Amino acid sequence: MKYPPTILHVCIGCVLIAISLIAQEDTFVPAADVSFTVSTDRNRYGPREPIAVRYKILNVSNGPVYVPRAWEAKCPVKPHVWAWFENNVGKHFTPGYAGSCSPAGVPKTIAGRMAKEAVLLKPAEHVDGTLQLDPTLFGGLPPGPYRIEAVLYCWNDDEFTADERKDLENVGRRFLRGQAPASTNITLIP
Repeated sequence: MKYPPTILHVCIGCVLIAISLIAQEDTFVPAADVSFTVSTDRNRYGPREPIAVRYKILNVSNGPVYVPRAWEAKCPVKPHVWAWFENNVGKHFTPGYAGSCSPAGVPKTIAGRMAKEAVLLKPAEHVDGTLQLDPTLFGGLPPGPYRIEAVLYCWNDDEFTADERKDLENVGRRFLRGQAPASTNITLIP
């Protein structure tokens, strides 16, 4: 049986609309929905100079997206944005982090946690921040070329219980999942 082309086009259109509506209902969306970049004020630093690493998270998707702030709002606290040095042979120099938290300061609900931990960005909106890297850690890095690597660590579906995922759906949709890397090059001079 042959169907007129118009009927096939209508059927294909309906399927595509249904798929796009289902996709819009996702609680988590890939980190590819944002552009994550890092930069420094200049590309040459003395071996004892702290380096301010600026980062920018830009929504490049067609819809609003919740992106993480620099730190989680739970105990123990972990960074959502982190950076380190890589030398010219690929060795990484990753600083540690420490912190203390009191259970009294931790939000009791997912809505409370996300109010502290997430920022809603509309298409083309961005959020900026700064990290400090210290080349004197690790016994002092020798002069030479380095790459500053950074990662935006987003949320993962499996870090939430089923009840928490339902609560997230009530808070909003389109939370970033996965990771987004970025890098920039610098030189430490004598």
